[in-house]
Amino acid sequence: MSADDPARVFSKLTDDDRKALVVKAYEQLKVSFEKYAKPSGDKTAPARTCRDLAVAHPELPSGDYWIDPNQGDTKDSILVFCEMDRRATCIRPKPDKTKQITYQGKPRAEVWFSEMDTGFQFTYKSDSNQMTFLQLLSTHSSQNLTYHCRNSVAHYDANERSHKKALKILGWNDIELNAMGKKRFKYEVTEDECKFRADTWAKTVITFETDKPNRLPFVDVGVFDIGESNQQFSLDIGMACFW
Repeated sequence: MSADDPARVFSKLTDDDRKALVVKAYEQLKVSFEKYAKPSGDKTAPARTCRDLAVAHPELPSGDYWIDPNQGDTKDSILVFCEMDRRATCIRPKPDKTKQITYQGKPRAEVWFSEMDTGFQFTYKSDSNQMTFLQLLSTHSSQNLTYHCRNSVAHYDANERSHKKALKILGWNDIELNAMGKKRFKYEVTEDECKFRADTWAKTVITFETDKPNRLPFVDVGVFDIGESNQQFSLDIGMACFW
């Protein structure tokens, strides 16, 4: 047994010293338990999800809080927006906007945004491990996407009266979401100004909600109605929310 063995060191302490050590250990354990049982949502005491934070502190307003879905080291906790009405945990994309894009060359099929010269796959302010745990801890998820258009259809083509040039969206688990088809893989449109293909800027707002949380967040968008010199588009990527 080495001279600095904890058991030997402890045996040499006075009763008062031993008592002080036990009290200190108890207080540290108590603080750790309180942080776990009633997290504050700050960096040192993150909640597992926004739902857990709302249960612990129902008075808290919607806003930015720290969460740690995998409940490991708090160093990998993530800053999210907690939508307290739904008790939803919302992960921000980075970046949340793209530049205005003019694609050269008429496509035969959809062109994925990530394959364009200035495009990229969508990323979020969470690593894949934390995202996976958040998906597992949730029963629903939703996300919005805004397509800003100039002479470009996003959903419905009013001139051709069809959805042939509607966007495709690639989900987190490589599922393609479409304007038409099976309901579980179909996104909804809440605003569709792009259907008129006007020479002024307009927008189409797409939303998708599912009871399969691993289908979100969005990672890419396939665009059909591009290729002409007077056609431009840009994207606003919404937060991916889980509850």
